[in-house]
Formats: sequence, structure tokens, C-alpha cells
Amino acid sequence: MKRKLFFWLEKLKITPAERKAVSGLMVVLIVLASINLALSPAVAFEEDHYRKLEKQFVARTAALRAKEEKLMRRYFPANVKKQSVASSVDTMTADTTKETMVQEGSQIAENRLININTASQKALETLPGIGPAYAKRIITYRKKYGGFQSIGELIKIKGIGEKRLDKLKPFIKLKDSE
Repeated sequence: MKRKLFFWLEKLKITPAERKAVSGLMVVLIVLASINLALSPAVAFEEDHYRKLEKQFVARTAALRAKEEKLMRRYFPANVKKQSVASSVDTMTADTTKETMVQEGSQIAENRLININTASQKALETLPGIGPAYAKRIITYRKKYGGFQSIGELIKIKGIGEKRLDKLKPFIKLKDSE
């Protein structure tokens, strides 16, 4: 056995000093592995730590719900209670979402369409999906090009695509009624 090991080491063509270094590293590796196996694993967490994590989770969840309610009041101030139920739209199909949005928005803006050519920034922010940044972009575009000639022209504003435009169409107009 010793002879086979010697010939195998000769095939590697390493110097005696390198052999000693490799042998030493192997011994250290075996010792550390055996020590690691001998030690018992540490306890993951105690019950108090889990309770603290659960309290943090509950607090963050409540903060997110409050933020969601605030957004719902901002865009749909008429009936916030109904909106919180409809806020879990991600489980509905795309068509249902669109219908829900139109129904909810029509309750708010019944006979009150917003003229995008004359509306203030605050008025534009009441539109679903339009925040301060989009309102500023609409106003900037309006000043630069002299207003909108068609509702479809809103697509030229950065960030407004087909889907957002479809959500906005029931709430906007181009000219004031006389």
C-alpha cells in the first residue's frame, strides 16, 4: 500500500516540500471536519424572537393597508369601503378589472369629465392612474404643443400606453360643453 502511494505521488511530479504541504492540509481538513461533526448545531431562534418578527409583520401589514386605503380615497373618494374590497383586483380577469374601474370611476365623476386641455394639475391627479409626475407631463405637453387635438394623443406622453389610455378615456374630454 505504501509503495502504491509512493508511485502515485511520483506520477504527480511534485517536490517533497509540496508533498508535505498537501499532507499537512489534508490532516488539518480531516481534523476540522471531525470537530465540526462533533459539535451540536445551534438552536435556530427562540420563541421570543418569533413573536418579535410576527409583531413587525403585523405592523408593516397595517401600514401597507393604510397606504392602500389612502390611495383608494384619493382616486375614488365616493365609497372607500366598497373600493377596499375591489382593491384585490389582481385575482380578477383583465376585462373585469376594466369594467370595475369604469363603474367605480363613473360613480365619482358622474357628469363630471375632466377637460385635459384646461384642467389644473390637481384636477388631472384625480384621474385614475395619474399622479403628480404624469399631471406635470400632460401640462408640459399641453403648453408645448397647444393642447390635445384627440384623446389618443395622450400616448405621446412618456409612461402613458394603450392600457392606461383605455382606463382614462371614460373620465376625460377635449372641450368644455357649452
